[in-house]
Amino acid sequence: MIRPYPVETAYLIDDSEVDLFVHKKFIELRQLASEIVTYNSPLLALEKMSDIPDNGPPGILFLDLNMPMINGFEFLEKAKGISNGIFNRMRVVILTSSNNHTDRERAMTFGNVISFIPKPLTVQGIDDIIKLLETER
Repeated sequence: MIRPYPVETAYLIDDSEVDLFVHKKFIELRQLASEIVTYNSPLLALEKMSDIPDNGPPGILFLDLNMPMINGFEFLEKAKGISNGIFNRMRVVILTSSNNHTDRERAMTFGNVISFIPKPLTVQGIDDIIKLLETER
């Protein structure tokens, strides 16, 4: 039996093209989403996300914390203000090289952040996210 995709769209935001490639491959391998959208610029991602219809499926967002221009926390703050409200329904997974306990605590203060995973994303990490999403249903 073919399992349906847990989410329609997975968004990946990371300034590293290598990380985007690797993370996308793991998401494809574990069939987490039917569509994967990648951004190497958090500012471009904010712009494009504001175009998503409010009644559209919210999807899941994998977000790097350490990026130039705006970091992951700044992205989360700005995304909360997106007028269409889609971001508030989106599940967010923080992917980071940071092991800083303060970063983890701060990330989890955002209501839609569901996980804080050290880079690189792994098959086990994706499987854990799928289990987490299944328990939310």
